[in-house]
Amino acid sequence: MSLYLKYRPKKVEELDLTSVREAFYKLIKSNEVAHAYLFTGPRGAGKTSSARILSRIVNCEKNETKLGEPCNECSACKSILSGGSLDFIEIDAASNRGIDDIRELKEKIRLAPAELKYKVYIIDEVHMLTTEAFNALLKTLEEPPAHAIFILCTTEAHKVPETIQSRCVSVGFMKATPDEMKRSFARVISGEGKRVSEEALDYLARSVDGSFRDGVKILDKVLSQTDQVELAQMEEAIMGVSGYSVAALTKALIERNSQVALDELHLASSRGVDLVYLIVTLMKELRNHVLAGESKELIKLVFNLDDVARKVAISPVPELLLEMVIIDWGQISDNQQFGRSGNQNGSKSTKQTIKDVDIKMESGSVKMQGTEELKSPWMQMKAQFLEGKKIVVDKKSDADDTIDEAIAIFS
Repeated sequence: MSLYLKYRPKKVEELDLTSVREAFYKLIKSNEVAHAYLFTGPRGAGKTSSARILSRIVNCEKNETKLGEPCNECSACKSILSGGSLDFIEIDAASNRGIDDIRELKEKIRLAPAELKYKVYIIDEVHMLTTEAFNALLKTLEEPPAHAIFILCTTEAHKVPETIQSRCVSVGFMKATPDEMKRSFARVISGEGKRVSEEALDYLARSVDGSFRDGVKILDKVLSQTDQVELAQMEEAIMGVSGYSVAALTKALIERNSQVALDELHLASSRGVDLVYLIVTLMKELRNHVLAGESKELIKLVFNLDDVARKVAISPVPELLLEMVIIDWGQISDNQQFGRSGNQNGSKSTKQTIKDVDIKMESGSVKMQGTEELKSPWMQMKAQFLEGKKIVVDKKSDADDTIDEAIAIFS
């Protein structure tokens, strides 16, 4: 069994999102059960796990007169945990989105529960339902049978009609904070009897963008290989590349040491690190430094990196875009030798990269709409760079819009 399933929260106290845990405690304290709930929030935040906990809260045999934590020991709780109850139904709206599926649900919902106190319907990714299916569901929510409870889960609440939302008790799931992520991961690590360094745990919490599921999946991978996880092993598990760490590149950019930053970029490229993933990771690391009160000038660098990330897919030489940002950031003079300080990994200098672009343009090997129109601004930019001047692209160029986007980073 995967660690994500093994350590899935089974009680309210195990929910790591503080706001959701508090919302559930309020529900228990009120001792009132609504006929429909809407759980909204990003993927991996625990919406489905929470829905399953709620289904046990309302059906637990120990909660007959007053709501409380599910015991997970009675027959009702066990049947829901095992997924074997006829009265506990999970529906994936992505694959059961049509009106016929909802009509079938409406016919079955009229029948009294066979085992449990309430029939519970969890509809995951409910925003995927068709308009006709939503209309049919609305009629059920308007006049629900007393023995039925709906729990609708979605990552895109804006796609759920207002008429549906207004008939549900809404519970918002925010992205988990690093502390909430670490609390969740610590439970898994402790349960497995393994050890993870604080640096590795911090890196994991920052890298998974608030998704508990993604974080535990990475833990599953790395803990299966070792009992003691250090930062380098965690970086390898996340980036998928052995022996490369983004820390040195981040440090070089913060110190405005473009020479080292270029060497690190070329090293990453030679080892097969995905350029977009590298940029996104850099942005997250730099964001943490900005929030920590370090140089506000880093904000400009983050925006520039974001711009590059959007343009990589349409660039004839994607790596060059990032090289230009690094050069501009460090204000390297024209007498420096780019990419040649002790790099033995086959990486090339920026001047050599520019030469390669010239060759590709002349040979016609760059297959991209507007390549001919790109030559003029390209030559302008190249001349400015080789002369050590500030790079300025002529905005009056007749270059195709797509190509103009690709070179806009140089302005």
